[in-house]
Amino acid sequence: MLELMDDMALALSAARKKAGGTTAWADDPSSSLPFGSEHLFAAQANAFAAAIVSVQPSTSAIAPRQTGTSSASTALSSATGSRGSSPEGYAHPVSALVSSIPTLATVAVATRTPVAVVAATTPSKPSTTASFLPTWVSKVTTSSIARDLTAAFSTGTVSGTGLATMLTNLASTLTTTKSNLTSQQFADLKTIATNLSATATTSSYLSYVFGALVNGHSANATWTGGAASSVKLGNLAIGSTATQISRLTGKWLLGTDTPSSSVKVSNTTMTISYSIVSKPLFADSGPAMTDINQGALGDCYFLSSCASIANQNAALLKSMFTDNGNGTYGVRFYSNGKPQYVTVNTQLANGGYKFDYSSSSLWGQLAEKAWAQFQTGGVSTGNTSVNYGNSYSTIGNGGYVANALAALTGASTITEYYGNGSSWAAYTRNASLAYTGVKTGLSTASIQTSLIAALNAGYDVVLSSYTNAKDAQNKTTLVASHAMTIYGFNSATNMFKIYNPWGTGGASQSWRTTFEVSLSTLLAAKDVITVDNVSAATSSIASAATKLTSSIAGLTSSDSATSVLASLSSTSPRIELATAA
Repeated sequence: MLELMDDMALALSAARKKAGGTTAWADDPSSSLPFGSEHLFAAQANAFAAAIVSVQPSTSAIAPRQTGTSSASTALSSATGSRGSSPEGYAHPVSALVSSIPTLATVAVATRTPVAVVAATTPSKPSTTASFLPTWVSKVTTSSIARDLTAAFSTGTVSGTGLATMLTNLASTLTTTKSNLTSQQFADLKTIATNLSATATTSSYLSYVFGALVNGHSANATWTGGAASSVKLGNLAIGSTATQISRLTGKWLLGTDTPSSSVKVSNTTMTISYSIVSKPLFADSGPAMTDINQGALGDCYFLSSCASIANQNAALLKSMFTDNGNGTYGVRFYSNGKPQYVTVNTQLANGGYKFDYSSSSLWGQLAEKAWAQFQTGGVSTGNTSVNYGNSYSTIGNGGYVANALAALTGASTITEYYGNGSSWAAYTRNASLAYTGVKTGLSTASIQTSLIAALNAGYDVVLSSYTNAKDAQNKTTLVASHAMTIYGFNSATNMFKIYNPWGTGGASQSWRTTFEVSLSTLLAAKDVITVDNVSAATSSIASAATKLTSSIAGLTSSDSATSVLASLSSTSPRIELATAA
């Protein structure tokens, strides 16, 4: 029940202001917004109902609604404002926005303790580190590897740059001697990987990436390195070549396995080039929602989630990044609630002006790049119909808000609220995005109370819009098939505050960067709101969960999962591909 948002939004995008001028990105909404057919939706509804009844929910039972293929320039010029006018394609049913506040009988609350950005240490000379070496280092018998491993330690902590140097030197030796990796060398690397993961002073990031390099990972299947297409790579093994070792080192420790230079969004193909961008990871004031300014990709589902986290839980967002001290960063995502990492360098597409952009910080652009690289190990956007591997194309043709929030926060519970025009339904999912429950017939008043509690608790709240709207000054507010951040509530107007990830495009922009909208308006438009359950403050989470439980406890529903989903299939296909704005 998530949204594949952004297809039409990318089609509705307006000219974006970039350094040195204004660049327009357009797309045809009539060809980029795939809706699912009713009969396929009904079949999925029955499958989901069966999963709920058997208490064995499956992520394949219902295909969520996606968002993220809409770009700011075409969207505004081509939008029809009619969901039904778009051609049918995908068979994904309606998805409700993730809610961190449980609305079902069972309340699950997750608390994460944010960790500050980790700065890598500079390796010292071997003579100064000998006294700090762990005893297991003596098990490494290849002299050159042992020497470089010793140099990689500083005050008892191994550095990523030191490990990269060790592997680079190993590859150089193999090249010089015209040989391949021996069984003893491979055994030594495995010894290092095993003991790094067991060493308390080694960061989880470094343990993960070195383990993936040595012990194997699905992302090792291919190497892209910024080329137009990928080539085969493979896991490290006895007999591995110097080239393979160099590429695996680049992928996991140096961030040189950059996404493809060929990018396809809807029916448009573009070629990008990479150059180093020198900006701080975060501005002096820290990460902010306004750092997100979506470019020519249909990844509103991801960027609106990033903007929400920056606004609600800046400490958690900061903890995503590990500064390696050499112009590279480790970036953390979650899969099935467990942390996984990729490494990125600061080479950005077209100098950082093509996709997400910020004049004051790098974090949004690096997160977007890391999200593209993360897809090498398997598509995490939810939009499995688009898979270009390590490419901005994979993340830029729409995706699901729930998938993005789960990957960014590791939430144990995500709740999707969706309106059917007269009432709301709440679907809950676990860390693996399997459906765990459904509650229907919820009133707008109760949902409003829940959303306000979520915002106050520090949870992330993201809107998936399925309608177009303009204000009295003819400025675009709501955009069909587009995900936006809900960042607050105005009690004076009884409206929620919205941030459009298109950001700021200059005085001539045709959309509102921020605006307000009532929940009744979103209900009438059959929109979806997704909430996670991750907050920086444990007490706030517990308090909000208690309030939510109380507010939902009095609500009842006699609708079965089968009847609910059947009614959805007869009213709206609820399958949208939201594109980049």
